[in-house]
Amino acid sequence: MSEVTQEEKAAKKAAAPKKKTVLKKLDPEAAKLLQSLKDKANKKTFGRKVRDSEIISLGLSLVSNEHVQSLQNQTLSEKDRLHMAHEDFQKTNGKISLDHFIGKLLRNEIFLTQQPIS
Repeated sequence: MSEVTQEEKAAKKAAAPKKKTVLKKLDPEAAKLLQSLKDKANKKTFGRKVRDSEIISLGLSLVSNEHVQSLQNQTLSEKDRLHMAHEDFQKTNGKISLDHFIGKLLRNEIFLTQQPIS
């Protein structure tokens, strides 16, 4: 009888859906902020402890499209911005080589306006 119960337990464990856990590394500043938020949240007399994943999930749910665009803009290099401006110029004014475009910029024949990433 004990063999049957062990087999049933093994079958239940195999059938139970497993949570997929993903570990990501945090920079030290973010880890300190997470720890301080967790300490604040856990200053209570009743209930279980608040988990790191709950704090992170709540924070991620608050990220808006504007935040995503800001992050995208932060990752652009000056070379990326130059190529984007060159492509925009070509859309409105026709084909021009990158060298000619840079020359026109240096001679102030072209004035650029900063546009957000689409």
